[in-house]
Amino acid sequence: MYHYSDTDIKKVVDTSMNFNNFKDPFNMILQKKRSIGEPPGTLSYTGLHTNIGVKIDVISYDHDWYHRMEITDLESLVVDDRKYWINITGLHDIELIRKIGDKFGIHHMDLEDVVHVSQRSKIELKEFYLFSVFKMIYLKNEDIHHEHVSIFVKDQVILTFQEVQGDVFEGIRKRIESGNDRILKRGIEYLYYSIIDAIVDHYFPVINQSFETFADLEVNVIETGNTDMTRIYQLRKELLYMVNAITPIHDAILIFTRESNPFFTKEDVPYYADLMDHLTQLGESLKSYREMINSLYEMQMAEKSDALNKTMMTLTTFSVIFIPLSFLAGVFGMNFVHFPGLDYLYAIPLFVITCITIAAGMLVYFKVKRL
Repeated sequence: MYHYSDTDIKKVVDTSMNFNNFKDPFNMILQKKRSIGEPPGTLSYTGLHTNIGVKIDVISYDHDWYHRMEITDLESLVVDDRKYWINITGLHDIELIRKIGDKFGIHHMDLEDVVHVSQRSKIELKEFYLFSVFKMIYLKNEDIHHEHVSIFVKDQVILTFQEVQGDVFEGIRKRIESGNDRILKRGIEYLYYSIIDAIVDHYFPVINQSFETFADLEVNVIETGNTDMTRIYQLRKELLYMVNAITPIHDAILIFTRESNPFFTKEDVPYYADLMDHLTQLGESLKSYREMINSLYEMQMAEKSDALNKTMMTLTTFSVIFIPLSFLAGVFGMNFVHFPGLDYLYAIPLFVITCITIAAGMLVYFKVKRL
């Protein structure tokens, strides 16, 4: 989990990628699905939220009716011809995940993607159901949270799996509880769209806050000229995670809306068109954000390289100045018995003055030539 604080610039930047109880996004991207040697379809939760209680929240509804309840035993749930939204919180209970898969006929390969938190975002139309994976990224008390979310749509049932309590779906629940929302009137496919729309809408404040964090860092760099390159590198890693979480959704929805399937109707076209517009806007924002971070990174690297060049130039200048001085000192420091000028009364002062004159002359020459 990311944890950002906005009390001051330094604190914002220092904590912009402080992972609390969560894995480094870059490592998550590179993580394998299963250990080497394990058969495909092996269920193994790869997240860190293993000490939370499992919760099953069930909302059943129809045109002018809804009912919400929390259950502990999925076997006791009887699904009739109403529409159902079953939300499971907690992916570490592998046995429960397996039972849910058996009850609703979900393939074990798809269940593997449910518990594998680094699975990329996607939408797949299966033979008997629709399967989707998204990254839910949202703000809570000005802190940034992210978690792995999986969605199954089968007949009149939607199953959502998430890692921890707290999500972006509370607005949808309130709309259902209002008793007169479009979700109650439309089919189960509209609830599916509403879930995706809620996930995408919550990306905007996250990106805006990340951009503000970067802007504060940029101002700090320009005004003071001092920054820690590690901070910029951390922001680049954060951006990489958001790009890998958000970008695949655009292509997945584009393919989904072009295919003939029972989960997309002509009435849904305007809604998905608006959703695609939001995703395009997010993509453009991420592109601009990436270019700005790269520019700041390159600027810092150029400044450090320039400072190093100046240091090397200073050292080289002094080295060049001491070359003739070392030569003179070596010549007149030889232990010859007969050496012209050794008996001269002012030999040493004259030698010192000569060395100083040579050094001063070379410094003036370098100054004039701007070397």
